[in-house]
Amino acid sequence: MNPAHTFEIDLEYTRSLARDLDVAAAFTPPQPAVMPTDSTLADFVGTLNQALDNLTARSQQLHSDVAHIARSGFALADAAEATDSAASSAFDGFQVG
Repeated sequence: MNPAHTFEIDLEYTRSLARDLDVAAAFTPPQPAVMPTDSTLADFVGTLNQALDNLTARSQQLHSDVAHIARSGFALADAAEATDSAASSAFDGFQVG
């Protein structure tokens, strides 16, 4: 059981989540669809293209944010592991009693 004041991280689970996020962060913008060139639809097609461009930009930003969270997860696991290792080394040979 973990005392309430102890900070504990499951490194493998953290890395697994970070890997899943890293995979989810991959972004491939959609290919533009062929739009009708009828002049009566020009305004509609122009507005639709703007909306699709906006959606693509927002999706790209979301995927970028997810990639940042994934990198942070890896960094957290690495830092926790390094801190634990350093603390373990610092107390190596330390005896109570």
